[in-house]
Amino acid sequence: MMLRSVIASGFRSFSSTRPALSGHNKWSKIKEKKGINDAKKSIAYTKTSREIMLAVRLGGSADPETNSALAAILRRLKDIPKENIQNALDKAIKKRDQRGEDVVYQALAYGKVGLMIECTTDNPSRTIGNLRHILSEHNARIASVGFMFRRIGSVKVIARKEPDEIALIELIDIATENGAEGVTEHFWSDMEVELRFTCPPEQLRQLTTALSVPGVCQTLLASEIMFTPIDADAPIDTDNIVDEEDPDMAAKISDLVGEIEDNEDTKRVWTSWSR
Repeated sequence: MMLRSVIASGFRSFSSTRPALSGHNKWSKIKEKKGINDAKKSIAYTKTSREIMLAVRLGGSADPETNSALAAILRRLKDIPKENIQNALDKAIKKRDQRGEDVVYQALAYGKVGLMIECTTDNPSRTIGNLRHILSEHNARIASVGFMFRRIGSVKVIARKEPDEIALIELIDIATENGAEGVTEHFWSDMEVELRFTCPPEQLRQLTTALSVPGVCQTLLASEIMFTPIDADAPIDTDNIVDEEDPDMAAKISDLVGEIEDNEDTKRVWTSWSR
């Protein structure tokens, strides 16, 4: 099947509703709903921080006037408090010029969730010590979980939508000719669309170069090697996921990932969570 034929509505969303039980009063239902909403907000803030840090690292600047990827991300963060955005920018600036050895640590959380933690460190003993401390506070530990993941190349762009979508088809053709094997889309507006192309890791440089040519797409948002769950078709985010057995699991994972990303040596965290 040609790549252009598999444009589908973007990232998968998993949700479920707990059945109403007799004896539950109105307050308990309101409290439960508030808890789920608070968890979703926490997840959204964590994702915002992650995207901003990636854009600053890719564009080399925390100034949206000189970093088009960052500017594009900030345009769609209308529902995120300015304080959260500024905190993410401050964190990105602090980590932008970090020097040291690149290391990937593996961890297991809550007995079933794998984590791949990318770090840059000038002191591995300090880094692993800090990570062990964070993990221990979240029922997690250093463990071999590489078998849960595979590595893929990912290039995320913004393209303009034309009335007949010819421009999008041409963009997908260019991506296909340069190693792209899959694409997902997420519409932002009537005029713009975000596309994420995936490819073998060894094709990432070629694909990124092809999509960076002026006029091919509007903005290059990200280019990176990702760890994706071995049994998933696309990278999994924890957005809007609720586990029937543990409705707080998504929030727990989001809190854990957020705390790991706050660590001074952490660059990126990947999770196998797919409920």
